[in-house]
Amino acid sequence: MIAKDSICREIITQAICGKGTKYTTETFTLKPENPPTTVGGCWVMNHHCSGTLIDDLVEIHGRFDLNLWYSYHDNSETTVAKDSVDYTIQVPLEELDPKGTFEETSVDVRMLQDPNCLDAVLNEDTGEVAVTIEMGHQAELIGRTKLWVMVCDPTPKKESYSDYSESYLDEESVEESSSTVR
Repeated sequence: MIAKDSICREIITQAICGKGTKYTTETFTLKPENPPTTVGGCWVMNHHCSGTLIDDLVEIHGRFDLNLWYSYHDNSETTVAKDSVDYTIQVPLEELDPKGTFEETSVDVRMLQDPNCLDAVLNEDTGEVAVTIEMGHQAELIGRTKLWVMVCDPTPKKESYSDYSESYLDEESVEESSSTVR
């Protein structure tokens, strides 16, 4: 029920004006110093990323270190090959606020799934290893938007929480706790 003397006001505030989510699978190629005989394992470390707004999408630029453990010289020696990998992903924004102003915006990028190695396949002819990485990103566009809020005077209540005495509340809570324990 709306009171007679209530009014509406327009408020300008910072809010999430658009969101987007994207899961990707990409393959990167490593060429270790020594030609591998077998691949023992592969993992990702030191990942970081950031995003910028371009039209109605967020372009995410990221970098991580790819570590490949492999054997060489007919499985007689092992070592780890390390390489830094750059990537770019475009995340389309959904739920774009039509009342939002996007002159002064910021982009918040979160990882829904950190980069993870799915597969590392050795090409014995070339000595290269194709590493498949999966990851998931969420981008949020934070900008100024307008909200309408109703402003009204509070109506007096007959009883409020402060009207109860502490002793009454203590007695009631003791009665409730003793009735529930049997």
